[in-house]
Amino acid sequence: MKQELTRLVHAGQVLCLEFYVTPSGDAPAEEWLEQLPLQMQHKFAALLSRMGDTGKIWNERKFKHLTETDQIFEFKVDDGRVLCFFFVGKRLILTHGFRKRGDKTPKREIERAEHYKRDFEERSTHEGRKD
Repeated sequence: MKQELTRLVHAGQVLCLEFYVTPSGDAPAEEWLEQLPLQMQHKFAALLSRMGDTGKIWNERKFKHLTETDQIFEFKVDDGRVLCFFFVGKRLILTHGFRKRGDKTPKREIERAEHYKRDFEERSTHEGRKD
């Protein structure tokens, strides 16, 4: 049986946003977002919808590339962060979320996102060969 790599978040006009799914079947970003207060969930939902429908968010206080990373980006709502990466086929994969406590995004969170990205790319490649 083919294991799911992602779960659809929003099929926008420009981008398709998806939750990354671990080999064990968890979706860290989805699980993190679901435990947030409703108001914060709504803010993230609006941001994710706008990204899917327009393909860009110019405001760096809401979405930005994390420098010195392997093309990892972050959505920002208050002190909440959801890390993500772009993938071929106009896909944006959301890896996980966390509460940011200091000025810089913690290195362990970036490393976690990069690990999920490598895992996703590796499993996508293997799945592609089986088809």
